[in-house]
Amino acid sequence: MKEKKLPHRWISLVLLLAIMFSTPASHGLAQGTMLSISPASSTVAVGATTTVNIHVANVTGLIGAEVHLTFDSASLQVVDADPNMAGVQIQPGTFLKPDFMAQNAVDEAAGTINFSIAQISLPVDGSGVLATITFKGKAAGTSAVSFATVTLSDQDGRVINTGAQGGNVTVDGPIVTPPTDTPTPTPTPTGTLAPTPTGTLAPTPTGTLTPTPSVTPTPPPGNILGHHTVRSKETLYCIARAYGVDPKAIARQNNILNPSLIYAGARLAIPNAPYTLPPGRVCPRQFGGGTVPTCRSYHTVTMGENLYRISLRYGASMWAIAEMNHITNLSIIFVGQVLCIP
Repeated sequence: MKEKKLPHRWISLVLLLAIMFSTPASHGLAQGTMLSISPASSTVAVGATTTVNIHVANVTGLIGAEVHLTFDSASLQVVDADPNMAGVQIQPGTFLKPDFMAQNAVDEAAGTINFSIAQISLPVDGSGVLATITFKGKAAGTSAVSFATVTLSDQDGRVINTGAQGGNVTVDGPIVTPPTDTPTPTPTPTGTLAPTPTGTLAPTPTGTLTPTPSVTPTPPPGNILGHHTVRSKETLYCIARAYGVDPKAIARQNNILNPSLIYAGARLAIPNAPYTLPPGRVCPRQFGGGTVPTCRSYHTVTMGENLYRISLRYGASMWAIAEMNHITNLSIIFVGQVLCIP
């Protein structure tokens, strides 16, 4: 029996349907790790504020993140998330614990945000908010909020492949203040004024007044090691570690009521009050004297090592080693680098 062939037009139709309804095996449904601005588009009036999140999605084994963003400083201003710290910062999110904050600084003039955070515990998986930015509208226009560079890393110091999706914020005209009712003036009563009483005024006593003495606070006694001018991002504790003195003594010496609040440019007298603080960030010294923070050991980095494994070896916190050696990115150390172990 002769085989019956399908006409060419039917063959073409069958092939077309197969292409339309088939799914290539290489195109899975799973998505890769992504950093994004959420919401991707928002609107704010001049003088009003709005918040956007730096959102991370579909990540596995995340331990640290370094993000650099840009925005139009002519249209937007970043509202400081921590007024007690010098400079302008954004608000860390909840996806990573801010155990080590290597960078959190906004440059308003340049329109840049630099944010670097690490969690010193088990890595995290999934999705969440890495940080929150509060913008204030300055002038009408649309500003892109773009990722300049992004680095996510795992606990072994390996970079996690990540995509990035920016957003934009539109500043839409000024805030309209509703008009207030103008009060109706109260009429001035007319009539005959009461006569002014006459008489002899009592004489003003004469004599020399004794001024009340002013009390000048006297700084506590003790030798002064030198003076330190506070720089941006410095704290009383990192200054105290630089000279090996008690931060509370520095506060008393300089009449500082709140040790957590000091200002860039302030000139602090450093008293001779030796004290040993727990390991942490150490500010650069500006003069000699005092007790220099010591290193209980030194470690030379070898091939394949990372900061996390070194911290386990010496029983020291990873962020304390990073602060002592002025490391801003926990994922980057170099073979041959000599580390001070606090």
